[in-house]
Amino acid sequence: MKTRLLFLFVLLAMVSQFAQTEYPLVSLRDIQYLADSVIAKGDAPSPLNGDTVRVRGVIMVSPVVDPSSNRHIIISAGGRWVTYIQDPNDSAWCGLNVLQNDTSTAGVQNTFFDLVDTAQVVEFTGVVTEYNTTTELMMLLNPVTPVNIVEQLPKRPDPIVLKLSDIKENNKLKNEAEKYEGMYVEFRNVITSDRDAGTSATNTFVINDDQGNKIMIYGQSCYYKRSSIKLRDYDPPINGSVLDYIRGIVTTRNDDYGYYLVPIYPNDMKISVYPPSIANIRRNVDVVGPDAPVNVSATIKDPDGWVKDAKVFYSLNGAAFDSIAMTKSADTTLLVGTIPGVKDSALVEFFIKATDNTGNTSMTPADTAKSNYFYLVLNRDLIIQDIQFSPFGSGYTGFNNYHVTVSGVVSADTSDLNGDGGSGGARVYMQNGNGPWSGIWLYGVEPLTLKKGDLVTVSGVIVESNNNTRIDTISQIIVQSSNNPVPEATEVSTSGIGTLSNGTLSAEMYEGVLIKYTDLNVTDDNADGGHGPNAGTNYNYGEILVADVSNVNTRVELQDGNSKYHNLWDSSMVVVPNVELLIGDKFESLSGVLWQSFSNYKLCPRKNDDFVGYIPVSVEDKKDVRTASYNLAQNYPNPFNPSTVIAYSIPKDGFVKVKIFNVLGQEVKTLVNSNQKAGEYKVIFNADNMTSGIYLYQIQAGDYNFTKKMMLVK
Repeated sequence: MKTRLLFLFVLLAMVSQFAQTEYPLVSLRDIQYLADSVIAKGDAPSPLNGDTVRVRGVIMVSPVVDPSSNRHIIISAGGRWVTYIQDPNDSAWCGLNVLQNDTSTAGVQNTFFDLVDTAQVVEFTGVVTEYNTTTELMMLLNPVTPVNIVEQLPKRPDPIVLKLSDIKENNKLKNEAEKYEGMYVEFRNVITSDRDAGTSATNTFVINDDQGNKIMIYGQSCYYKRSSIKLRDYDPPINGSVLDYIRGIVTTRNDDYGYYLVPIYPNDMKISVYPPSIANIRRNVDVVGPDAPVNVSATIKDPDGWVKDAKVFYSLNGAAFDSIAMTKSADTTLLVGTIPGVKDSALVEFFIKATDNTGNTSMTPADTAKSNYFYLVLNRDLIIQDIQFSPFGSGYTGFNNYHVTVSGVVSADTSDLNGDGGSGGARVYMQNGNGPWSGIWLYGVEPLTLKKGDLVTVSGVIVESNNNTRIDTISQIIVQSSNNPVPEATEVSTSGIGTLSNGTLSAEMYEGVLIKYTDLNVTDDNADGGHGPNAGTNYNYGEILVADVSNVNTRVELQDGNSKYHNLWDSSMVVVPNVELLIGDKFESLSGVLWQSFSNYKLCPRKNDDFVGYIPVSVEDKKDVRTASYNLAQNYPNPFNPSTVIAYSIPKDGFVKVKIFNVLGQEVKTLVNSNQKAGEYKVIFNADNMTSGIYLYQIQAGDYNFTKKMMLVK
């Protein structure tokens, strides 16, 4: 054991020394800076994207609360270690997100990432990468490369004081605001709105200025997060609160807000004005019929005084709003107002407004021009279209949290959508006919026994979960008959779904519905990263981009379904009869259920039959896509035991050598030594008879000579 530990110590020392001399030391500005001509075209990747570099910066947030007594992570990112670093001597282009992707595999703790602390100047070695629109540094773990603590400063840099108008103008993104990505900033005297109602762990809300500019506040720090690992009791501020200041790290997103702010520590927000809080809004009738009055109740409190007045404002079929005074019940914080009955089918929308003893007011919803509470008055039986209908762009149905009974035909069962093996589990959907609002997700154990074609009647509670409407807490399922025709998929243009934000009507109306795109091209074989498996610095969640004749890209999720088509999200996918999709592949049509996750609508095909008229990209086109130049990919998996795949491409015919060397430069194996045609290749290296350690693999083809490292761990 002592000999093995000594070997590992010497090996890590060699790796650390090798890494320190091999990779260039760059500045944060080198990584982040984009010229005006570049940012004028939008959020471009870092000029060093894909490069392995060393970079120094001041730690703005510790990865864990305390490495010895409280190892809760602070910035939540799927269990990874995360920090933000900043240059203390610059006020632009000098912030960066740094992550360690693997924290559990043997040996990776020897980076000592988790031991760094706020206000330390630390040097990291990693790969510059892009996640969506955010530039990151992914710690180098092959070889394991320790951090280097350079200096301890008295404190971390103070926040840069900005106005929302520095980020947006007329609520439109300013491209030049890109220089604040990853930086610690402060906004003063802003008003809050769009407080998360409890459906998300991230406790989001929005801050607004008097010019209509707004950005999202995102609870990625566990001091601001609603989850089992929260670090304190916290709720987002009440809509209409005035914040003396709010501080945090600027991150970017590809959505309507564009820029998010991530507060880090509890003292990053100070509230100066508290309006009344309005919560637990309920009506007393689940399904409202003609002439039925509806009692609307809410818990209304004032944090620093008392509630002077509260009213329900309601409108019938888009007419002018009328108001009803709310009165107290036996519970002095529960107030009730009664909306009169309506004789025929109608859409009734409403909001609540409260005023405290000092004149501060609050409304819920905060932006009544964008969204209101609503319910339907029906003189017929309830159908799926009623419970999915969401006319105001919020994604919420009028039946959210109410008990319903509806019927439909199962359009996808667990043999169709068996999940991604991770966060996305098996799902069952039913549909009533086709077209907008006609499909819904059935959630729970009992629906998993249903089969496609079953005509069922389902009773349960409507829940909005991660932007998807579902029937939850199911109390009864009655199978009326089996083997019924499944509703036909509704043809939709990719431009109608695109990359639209949650709740956008042209997309939201098809959530949970079978839809079909026609005359498609695969425009990107990985919507989130580069070609190949989800490993190291590459993000691959089995999602591709496609576009029809509109030339508007939208996502297709391949992992959740049960087909042979894939985008090589895992090296095990390369087996017959699986089909790897590439840029330029075509389909006559592609069908599936529309799903929402991680702020993206995405089509989830079920089985092979949903892929119609597949035309693979031609050999010549494939050469243009994949082999425009020589390339040696990172082996996968890495670290490995005992086998790994090495992929490479050559743009022209020639003699190719692929060899393996140990860290002393001694050749240990030849994998390829022959003439090869231009194209892409994969070769398996089996290290059964070799010892753990760092190995080098090298390709020689024509004038091209390139070497990469890999790690064998037994």
